[in-house]
Amino acid sequence: MINLDRPSRVWPGAAAATAHRASNSVPGRPLRKAAALVLAAPLLLVGCGGGSSGAAPAVFTAPVAAKSAEAACMELQGQTFEGAVVAKAQFFPTAGAVPENCLVRGEMPKDLAFEVRIPTVWNHRTVFMGGGGFDGVITASALSPGVAEGGYATIATNHGHTGSSLGGSFALDSDMLNDYAYLAVARVLPPAKAIMKARLGSAEVASAKMVYEGCSGGGRQGLIQAQRYPDAFDGVISRAPANAYTPQFLYYQKQMKQLAKPGAALSKAKVQAIANAVMGQCDGLDGLKDNVIGRPDLCTFNLSALKCTGAESDSCLTDTQLESARTMYEPTSVAGGRYTWPGFPLGGETADPALLQAWGGLGPTLLGGDFMKYFVAQSATADPLQIDPAQYTSRLDYLVGLIDAVNPDLSQFRAHGGKLLLWHGLTDWLITPHNTTDYYNKVIASAGSQATADQFVEYYQAPGVDHCANGLGVGQGADKVDLVGPMFDWIEKDVKPSSKKIVATNSLAAPGTKAMQRPLCKYPQYAKYNGSGDPDAESSFTCTAP
Repeated sequence: MINLDRPSRVWPGAAAATAHRASNSVPGRPLRKAAALVLAAPLLLVGCGGGSSGAAPAVFTAPVAAKSAEAACMELQGQTFEGAVVAKAQFFPTAGAVPENCLVRGEMPKDLAFEVRIPTVWNHRTVFMGGGGFDGVITASALSPGVAEGGYATIATNHGHTGSSLGGSFALDSDMLNDYAYLAVARVLPPAKAIMKARLGSAEVASAKMVYEGCSGGGRQGLIQAQRYPDAFDGVISRAPANAYTPQFLYYQKQMKQLAKPGAALSKAKVQAIANAVMGQCDGLDGLKDNVIGRPDLCTFNLSALKCTGAESDSCLTDTQLESARTMYEPTSVAGGRYTWPGFPLGGETADPALLQAWGGLGPTLLGGDFMKYFVAQSATADPLQIDPAQYTSRLDYLVGLIDAVNPDLSQFRAHGGKLLLWHGLTDWLITPHNTTDYYNKVIASAGSQATADQFVEYYQAPGVDHCANGLGVGQGADKVDLVGPMFDWIEKDVKPSSKKIVATNSLAAPGTKAMQRPLCKYPQYAKYNGSGDPDAESSFTCTAP
């Protein structure tokens, strides 16, 4: 267990990287079986607005004595708390549904920065908001709706450097890499709590519960907390986590190499042809044909059916293009078999088409390229496609121990009373949901039984939802689905999220139209259409065991 008051700058797990590497392995999975049921930059992490679930907690009004709330906020500027200097304190009056609050920016060496937002009327709950991609910026809003409006205090960090969340050059600096990999949250918590105590009172802050919520890279950081800092948070919400970080980015390179072969790249029209064929084969397996594949695990689709038998066209694939497509779906080994990465699920072929994430777009070329250059080869001039991972095995083992969050043994987190919620969109083609499913199953195995695991971890899958957001279905980012409220009910009242209904509502519906709603179901259950009723109403679906 690591002392959060004096966080170590060297993660002990790095020395055991070779043994730790085994946790990255995932079992093979045939193309016809997608195992799910139902990193990214902040531009991929779209925040939500709306109400939160659960009974309202007791509120606490920050003491201001004879001074105003604004004056109490402004006097924090310039003060030092646990090694952090308050570079800025700004008071915000009530704006619409968001109550008045004080935003405090703290700065620490080398380039670690964080923000604490403290409402004048506090609900006695704090949310640490995770980031994404390569960070470099501070997350401005929570993933769950209702946090800003509900009186929560929030904390967020840039994870040790300032820059583009799509740029990885900071990794050439070992201190910044350590902050990004695992240390930033541990370094930020002591001064952030000290600032809150100065504004709200030591006893009040000490007795309050704190939850971490993040998606993608932020989801990985959440699992870092549960695995390495088990006493830091009362609850962790890890959405679409990039926890098998090193194999994921090595897969991006393998993918780029395949798509760079002559004639191997797929046009948008060919990708759409695959998507249309998959949808035609697999929609309706959840009881409703609605352009959302709710049971990808039942989908049996043979890519070879799309092989060109005559002249090439937009509706068929050449042998080389079939090879590229199989690289997307099938589990694959990377770094000469040193690690494995599961394929993507059927149904996400056109996920976020503006970015073409999986087919040579943002994820593989920008994130994957910078990882190979700056994390692996440690060279700004290296060609990502020419880097041979087999020549960097020692470096890769080090990175696995430093960054990856794949340890399924959460016994210390559980002993602390910690609770974990896992969430993943089923059409996520930046980080496959199969990875999260595999991790969840390993947590169950490590816990010893499903019943034991159910005491502290639940997993939810969102049909038709892309990476952290958007998609044909409903899910975080494109919807209003609150996981923070259910998490606090779990840790404060021992009411499991699965014991009550969690409803996702699409927030991108056209004005004047009814927004689609679906229940989120605890894995392995899925939302089955009842056979009648409004297909856009959550009441028309029942969480059902497969």
